[in-house]
Amino acid sequence: MATITKRGDTYRIRTSCGYDVNGKQVIKSMTYKPQPGMSDRAIEKEVKRQAVLFEEQCKQGQSVTAAKFETFAETWLRDYAEITVKRTTMCVYRELIKRIYPVIGHIRIDKISPLNIQKLVQTLSNEGMSPRTIKTYVRFVSGILNYAIKKRLITYNPCTTVDFPKEKRKEQLTHEIYSIEEVKQLLELLKQESDEKFPFYVYFVLAVYMGARKGELLGLEWKDIDFDNDMISINRAYYYSYLEREYYTDTPKTATSRRSLKLPAHVMETLQSLQEWQEKYRELCGGSWVDNDRLFTTYNGETMATTAPRDYFQRFCKRNGIRYIKPHAFRHFNASILINSGVDIVMVQAALGHSTPITTLRVYSHAFNNAKTRAMEAIANAIDI
Repeated sequence: MATITKRGDTYRIRTSCGYDVNGKQVIKSMTYKPQPGMSDRAIEKEVKRQAVLFEEQCKQGQSVTAAKFETFAETWLRDYAEITVKRTTMCVYRELIKRIYPVIGHIRIDKISPLNIQKLVQTLSNEGMSPRTIKTYVRFVSGILNYAIKKRLITYNPCTTVDFPKEKRKEQLTHEIYSIEEVKQLLELLKQESDEKFPFYVYFVLAVYMGARKGELLGLEWKDIDFDNDMISINRAYYYSYLEREYYTDTPKTATSRRSLKLPAHVMETLQSLQEWQEKYRELCGGSWVDNDRLFTTYNGETMATTAPRDYFQRFCKRNGIRYIKPHAFRHFNASILINSGVDIVMVQAALGHSTPITTLRVYSHAFNNAKTRAMEAIANAIDI
């Protein structure tokens, strides 16, 4: 509420206009001088009216901080995003702002209009971005402006009225994967690789049977393995920050990515062989062995680099004359086997560690539709007389 102070023949009206980008309260003031000849009662009434009008101006964002979008966004990244999102997400944010700042970074946050946001959309569209990707950029900007509203720096989010380019009708998303025969051949050939490359064989065995993400596999530690019950628990993931140029360990992608999977006995035996492999190289390396609990290491115990499985697999496929698909295809292979085997969507979601069954259905809608088609054909064949 505005405060009114009489100062001689004038009145000072002060009110809060929210907080600046550093969290400091912004106080605005104005001076009202009554017209000559006004009665005390009329002056009192008019001063109160002026105070209400001035306070309303502040609430409508007409007297707020002059921070530019780039300045405020950097504050948001430092004071909010860095303590609420994963480092991998921060890397994504840093990539997004490279295209956002040149378009709206110089504009005061209280002056950003729907037309400014529309210009950003048009600029990104002219660069060849898909409507879905453009929406990602606008959602990012909208999140920052919503934070500004929360801090009472602005009262309106101009992103709410933006128009996006229409998405072209596409065929259902499909993933390039290996067939069962190809996977059998790959695992057999991988098993025949040199002893030093044995961890890669185990890596791809787990990729096939677990359908886990790359970071989840590389983050596995021996304490996650329950040999008595043939279970593996996924509790962390190993990443590389291209922004900070360093490796780090974090929680898995989503809360539901923490999961435990039961594996066949022969897969657990392969893990025991990996333990023996590490013990052998520990003795060979002696004092140069890097002691850690990770499953997937180099010959001297260092945690395997995040690019190592892909780089090795590319060379392996070329050497053996096998078509190369990115190692993430083994996750798609695992999902397709589960779906085609009649496993329900909730169980598939749990096995893959998706946040919701809707995500699973969206990513693998093509596989689910094929499975439903085969189910209907099975019913038709069963009752065909």
